[in-house]
Amino acid sequence: MSTANATEVDAIKAQPDTTNTDNSSPAAEEAATAEETAVPTEEAADSNEAEEEPYKLTIKAPNGAIVPVMASAQETVQDLRQAVGETPGTMEYSCFYLALNKRRLNDFAELSEIEGLCLDSELDLVEDQYTEREARVHVSRLRDLLGGMATANPMVAGLDAGVSVFSTVKQDASETAHAFKDFELGQSASLDVLSASKAIKQLAQPLCVRLLVLSGWNPVPRHRQLKGDLLYLLVTTLENQTYHVTARSSGFYVNASSTMRFNAENYGVAHAGQPGIRDAAFYSAHSLVTLLRRLSPKFAKGLSEIQKALAERDPAETLPFLLAEQAATPWVVRGLENSVPGAYDVGAPQDAYLRQGAHMVDSLRDWNEELQSIREMARETLGDRVLRDRQLHKWHAEFVEAAVPGAMAVVGGELVPLNPTDPVDQHMFLRDNIFYSKGFDGRETFAALGGDAAAHVATGKDITGVRLLNQLDAQGLHTLGSVVVDYCGVRVVAQSVVPGVFRRQEATPIVYGSVDQGVTMGADAEFHKLLEPVAKALHFGEHEVANDAGELSKLYTSADVKGLTGTDGRKYVLDLYRMTPVDIEFLESECVEDGRFPVYPHKVVLLRPELVDTFWEQSTRKAVMEHVAARVKKDKEDVKEDAKEDAKEDAKEDAKEEDLLKGFDFSLNFSPDAFTPIQAKSPSSDEPLSSAVRGASQFLRDVSVPALARDLAAYVSTPLSGDALTTTMHQRGINMRCLGRIAELLPADVSSVGNIRRRVVFEMVARAVKHILRGLFRVAPSHLHAEVFALVANCLVGSRYCGSPAQHLTAAARGVPELAGMTPKTLAREVRAQVALRFRFELAEDFVGALVPGHELMLLREVCVKIGAQIALRQYYFERPAEDAVHATVAAAMDPAVKLTKTVKRQIKDKVDAVLARPVAVFAEDVMNFVAVTKVATHKSSFADEAFEAGRLALEKGDRGLGLEMLLESLALHEQTFGFLHAESARCYSVVSLAHYDAGEYALAAEYMTKAVVISERTVGLDDPLTIHNYLNLALYEHARGNSLLALRLMRHAMDLWSLVNSPDHPDLATAYNNIAVMLQSLRLYEESLRFFRACLDVRVAILGTEHVLVAGAQHSLAKVYAVTGDFKSAVQVERDAHMFFSNKFGEDDPRTKETGEWLAELTFNAVRTAKLSKAAKEKIREVASTASLMQMDQREEPVPSKGHLPIDDLIKFITGGSTSSRPRPSGGPRGKGPKGSRR
Repeated sequence: MSTANATEVDAIKAQPDTTNTDNSSPAAEEAATAEETAVPTEEAADSNEAEEEPYKLTIKAPNGAIVPVMASAQETVQDLRQAVGETPGTMEYSCFYLALNKRRLNDFAELSEIEGLCLDSELDLVEDQYTEREARVHVSRLRDLLGGMATANPMVAGLDAGVSVFSTVKQDASETAHAFKDFELGQSASLDVLSASKAIKQLAQPLCVRLLVLSGWNPVPRHRQLKGDLLYLLVTTLENQTYHVTARSSGFYVNASSTMRFNAENYGVAHAGQPGIRDAAFYSAHSLVTLLRRLSPKFAKGLSEIQKALAERDPAETLPFLLAEQAATPWVVRGLENSVPGAYDVGAPQDAYLRQGAHMVDSLRDWNEELQSIREMARETLGDRVLRDRQLHKWHAEFVEAAVPGAMAVVGGELVPLNPTDPVDQHMFLRDNIFYSKGFDGRETFAALGGDAAAHVATGKDITGVRLLNQLDAQGLHTLGSVVVDYCGVRVVAQSVVPGVFRRQEATPIVYGSVDQGVTMGADAEFHKLLEPVAKALHFGEHEVANDAGELSKLYTSADVKGLTGTDGRKYVLDLYRMTPVDIEFLESECVEDGRFPVYPHKVVLLRPELVDTFWEQSTRKAVMEHVAARVKKDKEDVKEDAKEDAKEDAKEDAKEEDLLKGFDFSLNFSPDAFTPIQAKSPSSDEPLSSAVRGASQFLRDVSVPALARDLAAYVSTPLSGDALTTTMHQRGINMRCLGRIAELLPADVSSVGNIRRRVVFEMVARAVKHILRGLFRVAPSHLHAEVFALVANCLVGSRYCGSPAQHLTAAARGVPELAGMTPKTLAREVRAQVALRFRFELAEDFVGALVPGHELMLLREVCVKIGAQIALRQYYFERPAEDAVHATVAAAMDPAVKLTKTVKRQIKDKVDAVLARPVAVFAEDVMNFVAVTKVATHKSSFADEAFEAGRLALEKGDRGLGLEMLLESLALHEQTFGFLHAESARCYSVVSLAHYDAGEYALAAEYMTKAVVISERTVGLDDPLTIHNYLNLALYEHARGNSLLALRLMRHAMDLWSLVNSPDHPDLATAYNNIAVMLQSLRLYEESLRFFRACLDVRVAILGTEHVLVAGAQHSLAKVYAVTGDFKSAVQVERDAHMFFSNKFGEDDPRTKETGEWLAELTFNAVRTAKLSKAAKEKIREVASTASLMQMDQREEPVPSKGHLPIDDLIKFITGGSTSSRPRPSGGPRGKGPKGSRR
């Protein structure tokens, strides 16, 4: 069983003595205009909810502000409250309720359930009475607002998390110069492209108050609590006036206290009659914001500027993350800014008190009861399911945010274990009602399967099992909230607590499965019945297992899966790591000692659920086809000579066609216990189940892996990063241990597959380095982890800079033998050993020298992402730089407006000398932080996913109306479930924008794609492949709108990001180069566009060879561009190759052959004529040609026919002033009206 649940079960055995979602969707208005909404589920089909119009409500605030809100019938009053809090004009309100006709509304009531609420009702915002908690929230919100745009919780998400740089990229678009003026093909961009410094500075807000903290007069005396006092605050305004403020149930007022004397009386009352003193009402207000506006004109001015700035910016850029789990963690961060604390703030240490209270009671939650209560919510209607999905997502995100700091505290040794007398690896911890255990085999549960290595893998597989059960959502079965946290080399499992797990019990509560590796076995009938639908969905067959006494029990799941009844009466299933069968072919070939490679480190080698589903579907499809073929053959043989009347025969034939599947009986189920030690002592009556497991394993080895390798080699699938490759493999059901097999199927001596093979090899190397770093982190003290990472990075990617980086370690680090003896050669040897051990692949001895040079940043990025490292953003040199190059880099980073005085020159020289004096490529000081890497059982909204897929399929079939309607519905559901800032929302915005682009609605397409870009930057990362592709698409949409300079700036940013993630030989770059060339051509920059057209052709030739339709299309396009520049000689040479290919491949009658033939004849004819033309005439050709669309923009990777061109006849006719009818005509007949048959 997995280590996490094992420790909970062990606790049972040992019997220790212890006891908001954003409601205003940017797509709401467009979705509201849809005539009807069709959701592809049976429940929605039977419901009229999907056809209801949205509510267009108006909320009136006491300060005169009016908040218009559009909401669906399923949303709650709480969603309206959140909209009020996020609106600049009403952000001062936090303690209020909404009223309809002076009747208070329940915050958790759905709008459709509110009596008297119309679609256009007007609601009143009514100020409410404060509680101590409400007062703390109010002050905390104000501090957050005045503190400016803050990134997500750095404890969970890391430094600079969730920042968007889109606004700075857009601002850099010049009105006169294009972005590719200094672009060098094939060169990696500077890491400055990932800099968030400028974006964060732009989000900085004016100072409104000098000090806003809790007063030293806290806590409130009991006598004053009876008077309504809740908190005491100390405020110093920008006018240097200090006020003591009391928060009480009715609001806030200035009291007469000082730092030396306490006086709770109103300031106006205590100083009545003194000059300049106002009445008591002036010094009190319901909102602290309102009060400070009265007291400080500078506060009022600063707050107005903040509100104005928030109103002007895109909400996607400024909305705070409600949960840090949603924010993207960058691998490079600001160095100097993150090296020291921010502005001196006495109130910063008080934030924990403001958020959680004096006794931290706000953080104490019964996580398990909350989770199970949410799962038991109604799910009959669309509204029920949306509300339930939203609550589940919110709970999971909050659980992760609470569990990660606790796991980090476990690694840091800050928690006291529940069983301190046991060995360290067996320690269990409890914090904030979350149960923690380390991912080691402390109790030797996995001794026969690989010990710690098996336990480490089992914890991750347990998360997969929990995810599977959560997706099936079987009623009556309950799983625990679980998250696996990898931090500084240690894996920690955090789980919600099973009710009653720590109570003394007479007998084990495990009633299904085995808690002792088969010694005893439970087969509770009620559990067995509840698991039946789960087994059917996962294709598990009922199988028999025996305990040590030989008694047989029938189970659906593996015997390692445990079922118990909690003290709350619920049925819980634990230890779900064997929810898929064993990969028996790999187990028998690689987990033995007589193989080519070392014995695989563990035997927990399981098939992925995606592979099981694929194998089951293909096997079923094959069986159906064989059955139908056999029936057809049998029916033909049964036809008798004396046939009856034709009508009767026709009726029989129709019946036969309908009954082809009659008698079809096919069953394919698997046994999760097949080929395990438990099966070995069980009867062999389950042979069909075991045979199915072997068949699936063979399918993985012989079909799935070779098929993926073929697709990668043919660039049908083109993963841009290591994460994208991992996702591609997992979607096809292929485990990462198959990377070596894929690399072997990609020939090393074929240059066309060099890019993808390098990506596969780098993925193996990065994962091997991750395992090496984990081992080093465990032997080195935590304060040396930065040096450990820097040393490994220098040995891996900085060996050309320094051959012996270990000599530059500190004395403390040299005291660790594993660090002192590390060299680039020893690290390379260890990497080769790890790759051979874990991926069954043999790296070349000089793989570092052969693969790494030129791709150092790409490999360093992969290592940082996998280990959770964040390094400082600066220029990294991986070989000794020349002084001139360093000087140029330093000078380029200076402000162009600064004059080169002697002082400035001296500063530049000092910076250059400092760079040249660096002994190694990566310093320990460059390592800014380590972030916890988590595995979570992410909750998904099946409703929203179904709508998204239905919309996408409708678009593919050409039904734009239905497709767009479904996509907008999916977008609304995603935002209701996950919130505005979520990767799923970005995906929906992207597809919706594409639909608008295809319809020619370029402005709408650009608007939606802009939101997709910003959200993807903030949720998946600045350099994630999704973000890069969104930038590329946005550039196309802006170009279509006529904003070519902005489009080029966006393309340049995307290309710079691309160079950091992948190499210049990626096949998709051909499309990007073509698009850049078209944009430059639209600006009449023909010579510069030619450079990118040539680059497009070069990439396609390198990847596809000369004999390919895309290459011929690129040649044809390049020939037309040569023609537009008047270079007919070059045009003839390129067009001849294109025509020859089309002629040989498709024949003379193919439209592309005819078109290229016509162009070739014309170009050849005019090559001689234009050679005699004057320079002015050639310029006329260029001027006329610029008015035509000679090339078409690549919108996708597939070839798309071009739609128009300026005929060569027109060019020549313009120059000669006559007709071209005397010119020889091509043999292919009259020329067509346009190159409609051409292909890129």
